[in-house]
Amino acid sequence: MKIDQRRRCPYCGYTYRTEVGRNVFAHLLGDPGSNVAVHSVIFVCPHIECAKAEVFVDAGTFPAALRGRPEEDRQTFGYDLPGEYFKSRLLPAFGGKPELQTATVPDTIYRDYDEACKLLPVSASASVTMARRCAQKMIRAKFRLKPGKLLNEIKTLGTFSPPIQQEIIDALDSIRRTGKFRALPEDDVKVVSDVTPEAARHVIDIIEILLYDWFVAPELHNERITALQLILNRKYSEER
Repeated sequence: MKIDQRRRCPYCGYTYRTEVGRNVFAHLLGDPGSNVAVHSVIFVCPHIECAKAEVFVDAGTFPAALRGRPEEDRQTFGYDLPGEYFKSRLLPAFGGKPELQTATVPDTIYRDYDEACKLLPVSASASVTMARRCAQKMIRAKFRLKPGKLLNEIKTLGTFSPPIQQEIIDALDSIRRTGKFRALPEDDVKVVSDVTPEAARHVIDIIEILLYDWFVAPELHNERITALQLILNRKYSEER
């Protein structure tokens, strides 16, 4: 797998710079003669209160660029394997981010989001279908809309005053259009359009951003304001 320069810890949300040999440990096992390789990558969160690991393993064709190279070159290998036929995340287990399971996120919404995450490695199309349902529940819970078609609900957001950001409306519409059902002529059979794992991952990323912005962040903001008010009130009382 490719190693980006910056990474966000799925456990604590801490964003850090990736450095091979310090918080990123990659290794390639394989025999050039058999043309098969297994690549493992471990990310360790450098935040002192977290220090948890993400573990990925993928298998594919032994890279031609590493044939005849010394063993130490395999320690820093950070590219997708050619002919990849297996890829898995071992840790953390697939599922929603624990930090988004709060009292301010309705259980039914978090369950749909969590299910979309769990379905991602199994079926991208099924994952997006669940994510679409999650997005619709989020819209209804946030803006108190009556149940209807997702398209109409998204259009309604554009009529609000003050207006909803167009970027949010466009993001929700992109979720609606990804993996949508389409009818086939034969007996009006409905099927889900093909969805790539990358597209499904992007849909879940949008869901996570909106979950935080709509349900988690406002409560954190209120808690911080309340805490600061208590500090100021206490200071004012002491000065009187």
